[in-house]
Amino acid sequence: MLVVDKDQMKKIDQYAINILKVPSICLVERAALAVLKNINLEVRSTFAIVVGCGNNGADGLALARNLLAMGKYVEIYIVGNMDKATEDFKQNLEACKRLTDKIYPIVSIEDLSNMEKNLEEVSTIVEGLFGTGLNRTIQGVPAYVIALINRCLKYTISIDLPSGLDASTGKKWGEVVDCDLIVSMQLMKKGIYERINLREKCLVEDIGIPQKAIDAVMK
Repeated sequence: MLVVDKDQMKKIDQYAINILKVPSICLVERAALAVLKNINLEVRSTFAIVVGCGNNGADGLALARNLLAMGKYVEIYIVGNMDKATEDFKQNLEACKRLTDKIYPIVSIEDLSNMEKNLEEVSTIVEGLFGTGLNRTIQGVPAYVIALINRCLKYTISIDLPSGLDASTGKKWGEVVDCDLIVSMQLMKKGIYERINLREKCLVEDIGIPQKAIDAVMK
C-alpha cells in the first residue's frame, strides 16, 4: 500500500489539477460519491454535515447535495470564514441553498448551543472541517465544534482524515474528531497509517486522480 504525507498529497493534487487539467470540481464530486458509497442508506436517513470552507468542506457540501437530491434529511453546519471559501465550496453551497434552508453558519455560543440540540435529532454526522493541509493548533469555534461532535456520541464519518489530525505525523492539533469511519481519498495518509486504531477504520477510495500524477510525485 502506498502511503503519502501531506506535502506529497498536495503535490499529487496540484499535478492532477494544474498539469493534467483534471477539474478540481470533478475530484470533489468523486470524493462525495466515495463517502456516499460507504453509507448504509437503509439504516441512515438523517444527517448533519459539518464543514469548513476549504475543499474538504466542498467534499462535504457535495455529499450533502447528493443526499438532499435523494430526499434525505440533511442539516449543514459551516465553520470558518466564508469570505475565504474555495470556488468548489462556493459552487456546492449555492446548489445546497436551492435544496434546503437548513444551513447554519456556526459563529457564536448561541449557534453552538442550537447545533448541540439539533444533533440529537440526527442519526449520522459527516465532518469535513479540516483536510490534509492542517498545520496549526485548532482553537476557538472549530475546537468547540469538534468537542461537541465527540460529546454527542453519534455515528460519525470523517472525510479524508479526522479533523484535528496531522496527515503526516498523526500528531493531534488540539481536539481531534473521534470518528467511527474514515473515508480517505485516493491514497492512505501517513498520519492515519501510523496510528493502528485509525488505520483499522479507514477505507481508501479512488476519486479519479490519474496514476500519472502519483508517479510524477512519488518517482
